[in-house]
Amino acid sequence: MGFFIIFILIVLIRGMVVILHELGHAIPAIILTKQQVSIYIGSYGEREKSINFTIGLLDVWISYKMQFWRNGLCSPSAKNISINKQVIYILCGPLCAMFLASLFLYFAISFELNDSFMLFGALFFVLSIVDFFGNLVPNDTPITLANGGHTINDGAQLIRLFKYKKFVNEHKGAVQLFNDKEYEKSTELLEYLLESGLREVHIYKMITQAYIQLKNYERARFWKDEYLRKFKLDSDDYSNAGLIFCRLHLNEEALLFFDQSLEINPVNIYSLNNKGFALMVLERYEESIHFFDKALEVDSNFAYSLSNRGLSKIKTGNLEDGLLDIQKSMQLDASNSYCYRNLGIYHFEIGEKEKAKELFLKSKEMDPETYLIDDLILSTERFYSE
Repeated sequence: MGFFIIFILIVLIRGMVVILHELGHAIPAIILTKQQVSIYIGSYGEREKSINFTIGLLDVWISYKMQFWRNGLCSPSAKNISINKQVIYILCGPLCAMFLASLFLYFAISFELNDSFMLFGALFFVLSIVDFFGNLVPNDTPITLANGGHTINDGAQLIRLFKYKKFVNEHKGAVQLFNDKEYEKSTELLEYLLESGLREVHIYKMITQAYIQLKNYERARFWKDEYLRKFKLDSDDYSNAGLIFCRLHLNEEALLFFDQSLEINPVNIYSLNNKGFALMVLERYEESIHFFDKALEVDSNFAYSLSNRGLSKIKTGNLEDGLLDIQKSMQLDASNSYCYRNLGIYHFEIGEKEKAKELFLKSKEMDPETYLIDDLILSTERFYSE
């Protein structure tokens, strides 16, 4: 049998192994959850340029590209599946193909089938073994999904689940505390989980966000750096990194993170606004207005961008338009300390220092961490001392 025929057989059998692998995940998942399960053949979740059909609770997507050598994904629709059930359906994927391949080879040998069946059986068995070990040997290298998310191979997922089982109470407690906005307590548990080896994407995201909420930007930077070393960041992750650097007065570095965020998602409103803010701090006011305009194209009532654009306009000499932006921002969100800060700067610019000081003090009362608020208050006090 020629080399070309053997190559075609390998490609077809590899495709068959991927299909059996994903069905091995999907069928037990359907039985255990009684909910729909989607499988993707030839892709990691790509729905465009794919054939789609359903069989009962099984939703099948087959990519036209048919890259059987490596691509396949099983995605249950059920939420909060127990750890034991997840272990079962994850294990069944690589086991299914290997079991059927072993069975076929056994019958081919036992019944002394012809050479074509023997070759098919041998190739089927070898490729199923490669699939088995390739998936069950833990590998933490992230697999990028079609929707921009990430996953890891079956072995790494099993290791993760066993770790979850060991720390299930601590994990639940950390998530609950985070959701209840008890950020200080949540960081204690989240750090314990990470230091104990439960280094999962969502835990890094939570602890970074918790420290941002606590305005502990040095600690937020530490965990963001750890996250960046291990995983590929999404648009929101880069946006948070930019915010952290901005709050640490590293605005040039912050701009790089905002650029990476916007490269992934050009309409990330927080990156647009915060890049504008960083440019404004760097006194690049005309450039900053461009990004505030972009943010307001996404949401015309985004109070932060209105207030920030107003300040940039004031700094470029467009006082009345700037005042209108700040006033509209205050109508939309009177709890935003930056509205009072920026309105105070307007009054300072037109010489109303007493009114400016009153607004700066109001801003600080609302949020003591408002950017440069102490310096602004001090500037009004210096004015009177002079």
